[in-house]
Amino acid sequence: MVAAPQYGTIVLIGLRSQRIYNVDVYFSDVVDGLANFDGGAGASATSPTSFTCPEEVILTDMSIVTGMTDTTKVQVLRNNQPTGDFLRFTQHLTTSPARSPIRIGFRGGTELRCIQKA
Repeated sequence: MVAAPQYGTIVLIGLRSQRIYNVDVYFSDVVDGLANFDGGAGASATSPTSFTCPEEVILTDMSIVTGMTDTTKVQVLRNNQPTGDFLRFTQHLTTSPARSPIRIGFRGGTELRCIQKA
């Protein structure tokens, strides 16, 4: 199969500010490849592979456009350490009105990464 890169969004909520951070993400659809996060000009294959949390946040949602062929989920990392959470693409499609709820916490300054898995 041929990889089918897609775009998505990760939503984080600041615990103190209650600000909502909508972060664009580019998924290359490559097994064990890191997702790319918006570095200021939108997410693409050349964007940073991490998002630095500006304050203590809770990751509350991830949405992705359908069509991945080589990967089925992402493993969430906190400062390069697995959180133990895997988010399946089928449960987090942009077209789904009832995506699975997420509540993964990150301290301010923590790097959030996602590894694409088969």
